[in-house]
Parts: sequence; structure tokens; C-alpha cells
Amino acid sequence: MLKLLRNKIQSLTETQVNILTAILVLINLGIVIFWINFWVSLPKTTSPPIEEKPASLVGEIPEELKPGEIGEPEEGEGPLVELPSVISNTSGTIKEIQKDRLIILGDGSNFSDQKERELTLIFTNSTITFEPGQKIRYQALESLKYLKIGDLITISSPENIRGKTEFIVNYINKL
Repeated sequence: MLKLLRNKIQSLTETQVNILTAILVLINLGIVIFWINFWVSLPKTTSPPIEEKPASLVGEIPEELKPGEIGEPEEGEGPLVELPSVISNTSGTIKEIQKDRLIILGDGSNFSDQKERELTLIFTNSTITFEPGQKIRYQALESLKYLKIGDLITISSPENIRGKTEFIVNYINKL
């Protein structure tokens, strides 16, 4: 097939080759112009305008994420230790077990002054207590039966516990 085509092209006169070349150039030029028009006529995609938040919503923090004020430096004083603005974990030793809460001596890690303080941990139906190694767990108020005074525990809360001495607790891990 290629031999036949090559023979046909070689048998063309110079005028016929020039005409064939001009036709091929015009076809290629037409294709290029078509694609340019196609891409130019496409609608431009623009990102939607960024909506600015009303001034009343800027800086508004939900109540459970607001830090407490205990152990924070006085105005004009610098903090003893730089802490993140939101803290949800701490640890301590159990001092007292009540019907729906624990009183512990916290290690001070949720206070800027890093002083140990009594913390009140409020239990809910979703509070889970884990034995060491997290192989055994207890749910809600039932878990208070398995804790004893002197146990060292770590605590996780759904709220910001920075500067607070009383808060709801999600998870307790016995150490």
C-alpha cells in the first residue's frame, strides 16, 4: 500500500505537489484556528467570591472551648509556661470518689502556673474508664466502682480544661 502511495506521489508534477502541499497546510491551519476558537469561547471558570464572616461571628468561641481563668497570669505578667489555647488532657491521683464524680489531685499541666490543684471530674453516660493496657473498659457511673483512692489516672475531656478545676470527662485511663 505504501509503495503504491509513494509511486503516486513521485509521479505527480511539481504543480500538483505544490497544490497538494497548499491544501494540507490549509487543512492544518483550519484545525489550529478551530481549536483556538473553541478554547477561547469556553466559559471562564472563576472561583466563587469569598464570603466574609460578619463581625459578630469573628472571634466567637463556643462556651465549652473557652479557657478558665485559674492559674493564668495576672494582667501585665507573662505566663510561667506557654500553653496551647485548648487543652483536653491531664493526669492526677484520685483523692475522693463520689456518686457521679471524682476529686483528683491534678498534676497542674492544664494551668499556666503549673501548680497542682484539686480537679472535679464529672462523669456522664458516655464516660469510659480503661484498665491498664486498655483491655478492659467500664462505661458511665459503673466505672466508679472499679476506681480507688490513690490510683494514678490520665483524663481526656470533650471541653477545654485549660484553667478549669471542674469539667466533664470522656475517658479515664488507669496507669
